[in-house]
Amino acid sequence: MRKITTLAFLMIYSIGFAQILPLDFESSTTTYQFTDFDGGIATKVGNPQISGINTSATVMKLVKDSGAVWAGSKITMPLPLNFSKERLFKVKVLSPVAGIKLTLKFEGASFAFQKTSSPIVTANVWEELTFDFSLDAVNNLNNQIVFMFDLGKQGDGSANSTYFFDDVTQLAGSGPILDLPVLPLTFESKTVAYPFTDFAGGATKILPNPYPDAVNSSATVVQMIKNPGETYGGSIIQMAGPIDFTNNKIVKVKVWSPVAGKKLLLKFEGSPVDFDNGAFETEVTIKTANAWEILTFDYTSPTLFPPVNNNDNKIAFFFDFGTMGDGGSNSTYYFDDIAFSENLSVPKSLKSEINLYPNPASDQLTIEAKESIQKVVIYNMFGQEVSLTNTNSKFITIPINDFPNGVYIITATINGIQTNSKFIKK
Repeated sequence: MRKITTLAFLMIYSIGFAQILPLDFESSTTTYQFTDFDGGIATKVGNPQISGINTSATVMKLVKDSGAVWAGSKITMPLPLNFSKERLFKVKVLSPVAGIKLTLKFEGASFAFQKTSSPIVTANVWEELTFDFSLDAVNNLNNQIVFMFDLGKQGDGSANSTYFFDDVTQLAGSGPILDLPVLPLTFESKTVAYPFTDFAGGATKILPNPYPDAVNSSATVVQMIKNPGETYGGSIIQMAGPIDFTNNKIVKVKVWSPVAGKKLLLKFEGSPVDFDNGAFETEVTIKTANAWEILTFDYTSPTLFPPVNNNDNKIAFFFDFGTMGDGGSNSTYYFDDIAFSENLSVPKSLKSEINLYPNPASDQLTIEAKESIQKVVIYNMFGQEVSLTNTNSKFITIPINDFPNGVYIITATINGIQTNSKFIKK
């Protein structure tokens, strides 16, 4: 059973009994704190269709007002939602029109993430929608659930734009929960998610290497297409935690381009400390057409502005920045093996590894390595540093009893090489 802190208890007590999952909207003493936005109007009402899979007495009604495109409403929970083990959400819905979709979004103290359902099959019949975040970039710090029907299309405020939802539940999925990525990025792992977010006409997907050669014989790589007329198209990948540039400021990337002279702009962003000015970038020219080559991105320059930091947890990729794409073969690129400079040439057998135990842990965490550890940094899933330990030992114990429950990322530095691991505080 989930523990409730004294502060959370006082907050719940001060506002009346607060909502917790599952949300069935049946309580007369619970405060359901919905906040409407952009023309959405949410109210708790009697179930208009007591039949089938939903015989509840009360449900939530969400009206999408006339002309509203992004309308919705969000409920604020008393505590952040924990996605460590349960990443499957189900919601019962009733729509006046078939084919409508529900977008479920989670917001709060950390980055937002969302998923859109499959189309509602039948009008005026309760059915259950499933949202599986097992392969997505998530965090354990968001405490708001956002509901948006027919996102991107105008409502009219009538019965045709009036939707109902009920019984919001969080469950463990049937498949594996994948970890978020850390450097180096090889795109080969079956236990790691690679959550790319495309923007401005960039389109990425992971696929078998279409052009294996001596430089890159990897099985899988990332393809990026720059669509017609798009100038700034690219994609961003969410990493498990901040990327540490303390000991190495040179990054290498393997690329394949159909045309020589194109450039790849590599940008690091996502700093929660200074979001506007925390990003830094550099651009490198591709010299060879139709062959894999290794590009070197040097972030040691004292003139680089904004300067390098250790807070960014996203990597953005832009090919041929500032020039329009055509969506065809001349605007189709591939990249692979993103790593700090020495990592591309270090055999896997020589890479440093650490052991963490217990995991999950409640009071203290022990870290062991075959070689001496120089530094251990712990980050929460918001990318904030919560612990820093300088050491020179193969064995270290760190007290974590004051850490809030959730998932944390450990970056251990051994012989100048960073090793990233994850542990759960319970």
